Amino acid sequence: MAKLYRQDGGWAWAVLFSAFLGHVIFIGMSFTFGVYFLVLRDYFDSSASLTSWVGSLNTGLLFGGGPIASVLLNKFGCRFAIILGGLLSCAGLLASYFATDVYHLIITFGLTTGLGFGIAYTPCVVMVGTYFNRWRYMATAIACSGGGLGCIIFAILFNKATEAYGWRGSMLINAALALNLVLCGIIMRPLETKATHIKVPIFDASLLKDVKMFMFALSMIFWNIGTITIYFIVSDYLVEIGIEHNKAIYLLTIIGIANTIGRLLAGLTALFPHWEYANLWLYTISIFCYGIVSMMFNVGGAYGVFAVYGSIFGFFFGTQLGAIANVIIDLFGMAKFNNSYGYLMFAQGVGNIIGPPIAGALRDYTKSYFVSFFFAGGASVVGSVVLVIIIFMHKSSKKRTFEPSPAGDPMLTQQPETHRMSEL
Repeated sequence: MAKLYRQDGGWAWAVLFSAFLGHVIFIGMSFTFGVYFLVLRDYFDSSASLTSWVGSLNTGLLFGGGPIASVLLNKFGCRFAIILGGLLSCAGLLASYFATDVYHLIITFGLTTGLGFGIAYTPCVVMVGTYFNRWRYMATAIACSGGGLGCIIFAILFNKATEAYGWRGSMLINAALALNLVLCGIIMRPLETKATHIKVPIFDASLLKDVKMFMFALSMIFWNIGTITIYFIVSDYLVEIGIEHNKAIYLLTIIGIANTIGRLLAGLTALFPHWEYANLWLYTISIFCYGIVSMMFNVGGAYGVFAVYGSIFGFFFGTQLGAIANVIIDLFGMAKFNNSYGYLMFAQGVGNIIGPPIAGALRDYTKSYFVSFFFAGGASVVGSVVLVIIIFMHKSSKKRTFEPSPAGDPMLTQQPETHRMSEL
């Protein structure tokens, strides 16, 4: 049994599969809400701004539930948190079947299902980081690639299910699929290591005083405003300019395919263990690139052009998401990963909540998505600029750490907790 439950082998691969499947479900369902956006806006005859709250709250709580998930996993363990998240998200989707207006869906699909996804999301990432050491970079990228696959699957499934059974019937199908998160949680057996017996604070206030944490959270708010806005409005935009509905929905599948490839390739930073900032530079450059592409959707013409834009956007978004957990570990250390990841997911959730309603309001006011795309792309670019500042701040702090004392001896100061994962 001791050989089965060990890092980098045995049950670790079952945990990786479980985390991968979890990403397929909660990332796939949340990020393809754009399919429902078109249907629900027409069905309830609601504004773009109001309808977008259904999806923005769902995606926002997927990430914004991070602090709650961190408290639950520190108190009760990852397995309990994931099972609870699966049951809650299933209940929210079942209740969505009975919704009679958009406000009901905001509560059921947005708040309830979103919180369930959020409680399950963070423990899935933490368990992969716990069960893998040597192959942690690659394992994290593989687990995250499930989100890209989920976007491919659910963009098609949502469209076909709503055509065959209506949006209400599709919610029942979604509830059954979300229930698989319970199975994912059952597979997540706690790993017995020396680190298991180290007391982890349920709430680490020291992280909230870290300037890097504040800057990184600020960057997350900006780029999440940009990315989720693209996912929500791009299909509706294509329909508005005369492109066939099914083709418009299929663009989300194209983005998902490119996203999956990008997430997998992000793990290749494991081949450069001595390049200290490999993950952070990959993360930063990717955000800048898809921010520029986001603004280019305004100048597209034929569907093929939009497909190219979608592929580039999806690829760079994928490489960034594949690197995010590794970047957080590099900056704040594995010992503080549980709490730092949860706090930063909250910032990510804030961006996801406020982005689509603002873009929808801009569309309602201007009667066009032209300004909304510039808003989305500009927010992502600002997020990348903040990250560049973090990189230079981090380099500067390391130089001061090793600065010689007046006596000529190195300062005996403690190094900041910023390790490459291969050294952990």
